[in-house]
Amino acid sequence: MVTSQLLWGKYIQYVRDGEGALLDPVTLDSVYLDRGEVTDLSAVPPTATHKALAELGFTPDSPSADQREALRDRLHQLGLDPVPVRISGLRVVLTDACNMKCSYCFVETNTGKPDMTEQEIADGLTYLFETNAGRDEVAIQWFGGEPTTRFDLMQHGDALADSLATQYDVNRVRRTVVTNGARITDAMIDHFARYEYGVGISIDGPPAINAEHRRLLGGQPADDRIRRNVRRLLDAGGIHVGCNLTPTPANIGRLADTVAWIIDDLGLKFIYANTPIPTSGRWTVKGKELARELYQARLVALGRGGMMFSVLDRAFQALDRRRPMLFDHVQSDRTLNVALLPGNRVSLCDINFTASSFLHTLDELRADPNLLGGIAKNVAPIPECGQCPALAICGGPSRNEQLLIRGDRPDPQMCDFYRNTVEIAVWDSTGVQ
Repeated sequence: MVTSQLLWGKYIQYVRDGEGALLDPVTLDSVYLDRGEVTDLSAVPPTATHKALAELGFTPDSPSADQREALRDRLHQLGLDPVPVRISGLRVVLTDACNMKCSYCFVETNTGKPDMTEQEIADGLTYLFETNAGRDEVAIQWFGGEPTTRFDLMQHGDALADSLATQYDVNRVRRTVVTNGARITDAMIDHFARYEYGVGISIDGPPAINAEHRRLLGGQPADDRIRRNVRRLLDAGGIHVGCNLTPTPANIGRLADTVAWIIDDLGLKFIYANTPIPTSGRWTVKGKELARELYQARLVALGRGGMMFSVLDRAFQALDRRRPMLFDHVQSDRTLNVALLPGNRVSLCDINFTASSFLHTLDELRADPNLLGGIAKNVAPIPECGQCPALAICGGPSRNEQLLIRGDRPDPQMCDFYRNTVEIAVWDSTGVQ
């Protein structure tokens, strides 16, 4: 059993089976303590352990500032700013038409609204390339609904992207598509191979699990069809095929087995586990369970020669680099991926297509690039954030989460998730001195 407490008003002290670890939640420094040092630390100072910790920067003096302010100061010192500098990637939402009905989908599908037009694709891609003129790379992801229902638009957009890359001196176009995998033709496979696509297959586990939340519109499962299409994509060569795995009540408790099945049976070695989105204003899974299951699933993937990425990796990366990882809305270079929507509209949040505070026209963004600041995270918005071990890794809810939960106070399950991810990373010896 692991216990934790706040030490000297600024460090998190973990103890497990007599051994300990200290974490500075602002600087992300951490140190391991053996049983003797844990005992010594509880004695009247100064002891040998107190002196050794002081040499490593762990001192008993009171914090000079509120922990939340200390984090903001550190972000400033490191040049970490939540405001994006430009848009470098588009999630192009071609259509809301979909051949499946997934209970947890954040997109309102099959509304009958018009699909994107070729001219709207041209307008959006032109904006993307002109904004990134002379740069190394831009990213285009085809999305829906089910984007393969408008494969013609994907073909049009890819041909146009080639031309725009030459015109604006952009070295590389990284292309991906997110699909349920139920509708893959030979022409699509040839196209994906030609452009070295990344194809993300959304699947939640073996048939009994996947069918719980992911079925065709007629109500029947599509697992056999998806399995065949995955094999065709893998056999084609030149296509980077991975799995988008969404934790749900159906697979929580079986995530490790699910990952083993995805690697062993489907043959997919790259797995990305989505973060629960509180579309109903709350998480639908338990945060502590999710953190522990993602860790076990990560180990299963590594043991099978695969890779599984999730929000859990933010804790590992932050502790390893001793660098805050709380700005999940931007890329490491402070650029932004946004959603391009029909009607020449852009959502600054690529997983929320309806919130008015995120929506702008291309002309508005051209006229005022400062509008990108509308997605910037409000760091540690509530006092409780200052006492949290995940202060510099979570940093509080994103702007999208604030909208969905209608306030600054995170879902308790989100807090449990991040607290436990940090604990797991510390005991995994990530970054520990």
